Amino acid sequence: MQKDIPENRQDELFNSLSQQQQIEKSSLQVRLLKGPIYRARQRDLWQCLERDQYLIREYFQQIGLTLVLDPAEGYAYLKQMDFETPEELTNKKTSKKAGFEIPRLITRRALSFGHTLLIVLLRKRLAEHDSEDSSPRLIVSRSEIHQWLQPYYPTVSNEIKQRRDLDGLIKKVIEMGFLNTLINHQDDFEVQRIIKAMVNAEEIVSILEKLDDYAKDKNKSVDNIDISKKEK
Repeated sequence: MQKDIPENRQDELFNSLSQQQQIEKSSLQVRLLKGPIYRARQRDLWQCLERDQYLIREYFQQIGLTLVLDPAEGYAYLKQMDFETPEELTNKKTSKKAGFEIPRLITRRALSFGHTLLIVLLRKRLAEHDSEDSSPRLIVSRSEIHQWLQPYYPTVSNEIKQRRDLDGLIKKVIEMGFLNTLINHQDDFEVQRIIKAMVNAEEIVSILEKLDDYAKDKNKSVDNIDISKKEK
């Protein structure tokens, strides 16, 4: 667990920042509340994060959020604090009874089968890429994604409609921040490495085994599969 910064140390760190640095820190804090930041795309914000990391962690801890920073993969995001120790669970129950339950600032999102399937397949491909290729970037095409998804869906007569539906899944996963469309190449996408925080290696195997079972029955409605909620 991240240790709290002593109050005198907080004051020392804060007072050491220039006015411009304080503006940069505030801008970064607002940007993190809106979503993840990436070293490759937001270098100024990333430098501010590295410089003021302790102040930023302490600020978000005060409102029940944890800063998750992966310097190796080059991304950072916020997640809701978990209260899992007996003492914390007791305090949480007490605060609820007293009317002081902490509101959720990070939305808990329920994923459909299609979204979960695409995210897990992208994560699987990224794991394969990392074991085979020295390049940190994984680029995938729209046609590749269609090929991965189609075996999990029933055969249809209207292939154009099915492609539109699959494109809808791709668009949503882009909005979620796990794919990024390449400039001037609308059918090519870079897999964002933050997807590793969404699905770990153990989950790839267990989820794909479950999805494979459903793929064997083409008449089964894939959208009725209950997918556990993820937080982002």
